[in-house]
Formats: sequence, C-alpha cells, structure tokens
Amino acid sequence: MTDAEYAKAIQIKVTVANLEINVALTTDQQAQIGQGFIADIMKLSDRESKQKAAY
Repeated sequence: MTDAEYAKAIQIKVTVANLEINVALTTDQQAQIGQGFIADIMKLSDRESKQKAAY
C-alpha cells in the first residue's frame, strides 16, 4: 500500500466513524464506535508497518 493509499484509507475510516458517531443515540454507542475506529486504525497501521518492513 502506498503512502497515498494509506492516507486515503485512514481518511475514509475517519469519515465513516464521524458519520456513525453523529447518528449514535448514546454516549456508550459513541464510545464503542470510537473504540472500533481506533482498532481499525491500529490494524491498518500494523499492516502498513509489516509491508514496509518486508521491503
């Protein structure tokens, strides 16, 4: 994944998480969305790190 693709993937995840938080009915739902977002970014970052280490 190129740096541009990585940045775009994060941008999409931010947009989706923001939309989900805006429609969440409770702060608990917002917290779950936030935790899911962080987990997604960590997975994406880990995959990117592994790809860069392979080169």
